[in-house]
Amino acid sequence: MMLPNQPYPASRHWIAALTLLAVAGGVVVLFLFNPAQHSFYPVCIFHRLTGLECPGCGASRALHSLFHGRLLAALHFNPLFVLALPFLLFVGVRMLWCEITGQPQPAIKMRAFWIKLIAATIIIFTIARNIPFAPFTYLSPP
Repeated sequence: MMLPNQPYPASRHWIAALTLLAVAGGVVVLFLFNPAQHSFYPVCIFHRLTGLECPGCGASRALHSLFHGRLLAALHFNPLFVLALPFLLFVGVRMLWCEITGQPQPAIKMRAFWIKLIAATIIIFTIARNIPFAPFTYLSPP
């Protein structure tokens, strides 16, 4: 018996197919068009308002560099994002796989210590990348 809010099994495949199509389209656009040279990419509102770098600043340029095999350049744009990318990809692929197979989404159970550690890492990274002298300037995108 299907609950009224749940998508029908056939629609699960459409959702998964559209998700994969959107991701593939995003990868193609990001591969072909450098975010540093094209203005159609979204701008960081935090950076525009404050002039400071947020923890996500440089992530699209880092992905563009990774797609072109330039790991060191990607690390220079946003080292935290590049280091977190394997985990983010694992979680995304796992969620998509559950959507395709109809399995329930697994709950990510994290202890409070790990949540605090991740939050502290993001906060410290954000503060450090905005300190205007070396070696902290290497954390900020060029």
